[in-house]
Amino acid sequence: MDVLALASDVRGAPLFESISQSDRSGCIGVTPGVEDLNGKYPFTPLSRPMQSRTSKESKIKALVVFLVITAGTFAIYRHMSQFPTPGQVGVLSTEDELYEQRLRAQRLSGSVEWMCNEIGRRSSRWSVRSHEFKEGLEDSLIQNGFLLEDHKYEIGQALFHNTVGVRKGSGAGTILIGTHHDSYGKSPCANASATGVATLMELAREFRDESFDPTVIIAFFGTGEEPHAGRATMGAKIWLDAQKEAGRQIDAAYIVGSFGCFRSSEEGQNSAFPWYLSHPKSSDWLGVYGDFMGREVVTDTLAAWARVSDLPARGFAAPGWMLGVAKRDQIPFQKEGIPCVLLSDTGLNRDPSLRQEFDVAAGINYPEMARRVEALGLMLKDIINSTNETTLAKAR
Repeated sequence: MDVLALASDVRGAPLFESISQSDRSGCIGVTPGVEDLNGKYPFTPLSRPMQSRTSKESKIKALVVFLVITAGTFAIYRHMSQFPTPGQVGVLSTEDELYEQRLRAQRLSGSVEWMCNEIGRRSSRWSVRSHEFKEGLEDSLIQNGFLLEDHKYEIGQALFHNTVGVRKGSGAGTILIGTHHDSYGKSPCANASATGVATLMELAREFRDESFDPTVIIAFFGTGEEPHAGRATMGAKIWLDAQKEAGRQIDAAYIVGSFGCFRSSEEGQNSAFPWYLSHPKSSDWLGVYGDFMGREVVTDTLAAWARVSDLPARGFAAPGWMLGVAKRDQIPFQKEGIPCVLLSDTGLNRDPSLRQEFDVAAGINYPEMARRVEALGLMLKDIINSTNETTLAKAR
């Protein structure tokens, strides 16, 4: 049988037409002058295909793009995570210091247990003792020389409070120290929010006999937990919007997050990607988180920490939407361009009980927390005392 008969359709017409010698030379995989059995069809299956110049250029371009993206990613990662790393775990040297630490740990423990065991759920929707809780926060400010500002706001039909204390300074500038006081669901939120509140109550006590040039504000914000975290209903955002309307300028903000999970062991950190590449495995260090464009305030905060403490701290500058960065009360300040850092034990990166039913007062390491609270107070005093009109103008 003629093999070309297989290349005909049912009407007997050939499926392939004869290709001239000049046409063959432009075909990929065709060698001019080589013909099939009948000298018509230029099929040469054993000939080597010609390599495409376009294919080479595409591969080179893809490689260049890959290298540029890799270099850019590495540069961004360094921008977010490469900061001075002050401190090693220090040892208290005198009996007086040890005694003060024990007293501070007892006060912190009493405050956290009061919130978790006596007050319980801390929101206007669920708490039956919200009025008592509000009065307790107010007393912690008034008794330490702060003028009280009660900021009420409504979300739907529910009433919430931002409890704010102001210490008027003798000079220019306003520095805010804040945290949120509400709890999440059925969790006592001992570390999630009660440790932050207890820390600010202790700071108010530390500032009682101090006089500062800038005005200092201590704020306990409502609605900082889900479903409000990172949204327009955050108490911190609502308060900040009210300050803008009133013409009050906030020059810097220091937000305290979860602050009770510090361990002296070499393990314990379980950070999300990409932070596990730069987070130490130990769980004894303080996290200082700034905005992606806020490297300067992170660096200044770490420098102040190093001046007053030998405890370890690590700094990071990352956008608030990034995985592993808590979407807490720092977000509205950073969006307004206010120099702001979140000071935290890194939250869920270290404490798996956070916002769970077993996030209880008994799980806090109060002696270790007390050491960080003391260092935090000294650091903030250093920052506030070094604040003047020149540094404020630079920050703005």
